[in-house]
Amino acid sequence: MSFGLSFVLLSSSVLVTKNTFAHTNKDNNHHNSPSSSHSHSHKSIDISNHDLIPNIEIEVMEDTMTGWNVKIITDNFTFAPETVNQESNINQGHAHLYINGEKITRIYDNWYYISDLPKGENEIKINLNTNLHEELIYQGTIIGDRTVIINN
Repeated sequence: MSFGLSFVLLSSSVLVTKNTFAHTNKDNNHHNSPSSSHSHSHKSIDISNHDLIPNIEIEVMEDTMTGWNVKIITDNFTFAPETVNQESNINQGHAHLYINGEKITRIYDNWYYISDLPKGENEIKINLNTNLHEELIYQGTIIGDRTVIINN
């Protein structure tokens, strides 16, 4: 497992920290967020023994007008809103957006707009889920990525 932490200054009032946990298996690079103690429960699927492990990386950028633009980069995963609540496929589905540990919404595309964040430190986390909302688990960790934004 490798661990990286970087800081990017977006403006004089905003600081973004990126905290990515990466695993490598079968020449795939997997970015996983640590499991958290969020208050909801979803079923999960351990996909550690599959050949095409999904991967996610997020970039959060302050919008030039107001709010935040989230770019979601995936490998071995396709957003498939037309198949939600249908048979599970570990390489397609949707994502769940969490802000400060609270589930905000489902995401069905590679971009998402956040209109506002509270002052102070904010954790933006996105996890990949199957069509049946099952969390994808790789070597004991939910497949996702997280970024911390300090909004002054």
